[in-house]
Amino acid sequence: MEPGRRAAAALLALLCAGCALRPGRAQYERYSFRSFPRDELMPLESAYRHALDQYSGEHWVESVGYLEISLRLHRLLRDSEAFCHRNCSTAPQPEPAARFAGHPELRLFGGLLRRAHCLKRCKQGLPAFRQSQPSREVLADFQRREPYKFLQFAYFKANNLPKAIAAAHTFLLKHPDDEMMKRNMAYYKSLPGAEDYIKDLETKSYESLFIRAVRAYNGENWRTSITDMELALPDFFKAFYECLAACEGSREIKDFKDFYLSVAVSDLKNAAPCAVSYLLFDPNDKVMQQNLVYYQYHRDKWGLSDEHFQPRPEAVQFFNVTTLQKELYDFAKENIMDDDEVSFHA
Repeated sequence: MEPGRRAAAALLALLCAGCALRPGRAQYERYSFRSFPRDELMPLESAYRHALDQYSGEHWVESVGYLEISLRLHRLLRDSEAFCHRNCSTAPQPEPAARFAGHPELRLFGGLLRRAHCLKRCKQGLPAFRQSQPSREVLADFQRREPYKFLQFAYFKANNLPKAIAAAHTFLLKHPDDEMMKRNMAYYKSLPGAEDYIKDLETKSYESLFIRAVRAYNGENWRTSITDMELALPDFFKAFYECLAACEGSREIKDFKDFYLSVAVSDLKNAAPCAVSYLLFDPNDKVMQQNLVYYQYHRDKWGLSDEHFQPRPEAVQFFNVTTLQKELYDFAKENIMDDDEVSFHA
């Protein structure tokens, strides 16, 4: 998903020197996919538009409230979509009738129709789909983290600096070249204690674990790094396959190999398959190639077998999926041109 380039509106006024930072609650504190608050169920677009209207009218507290609700509604819609696609992807498929044996196209379309029926039934039972659905433009705003542009200033005007700092940082991660927000952030960082509130409000759990693991790795705290890396992996795969099932868009995967850094803690039976897994994604990495040669040279001394020089199964699965996706994308880019698209007009 490409980051948007809209500039942030409004300049910040200086706070008095004695202003103290107050802790703020995260906007997802009340969020629950299974038990979303009834009083917040409303169309996403209506909540977002109302928030922006209140923002324009300088009703900061009201604007903050509805911007936070709209963020929770967007997450509910996204999670509901992923839930249905995941369930319908894993649902058992009946054996096709014998009369369709010679017609693979009919079998394919039959599977698509069954999946569509499954999705329809699933969505009928979820509150997010009982509301009118948002426009593409509104969904694009949330993908670009535009609500945080407005939240940052509304929080500031409502004297909630901790959340203003977090909102500014969250927006800047998608818009690193936004000059206005960079100036805002520079001002926030000049305040005492501001560093405690610089956080990505949209961070995924595996991202936090990965960052923590890297810090432990850089501090040569090998066992803590391994523990956090191993915790990050299943969270990453869960997020990736949910995204894949719901077809919400591409994900950045170029750094996935970093989950498989080989760590020297005298556990060579786990280090070797991690090194092989890493090389699936970056086969030209000289350091990892040398590590692998070293492991192979000492394989008898450390009791390593051929099995230890195989990549981890989840890495192979992920590599195969993403390789196929790239092949399909390259084929489509090369062979499907705009001229091939035919539109019919009355």
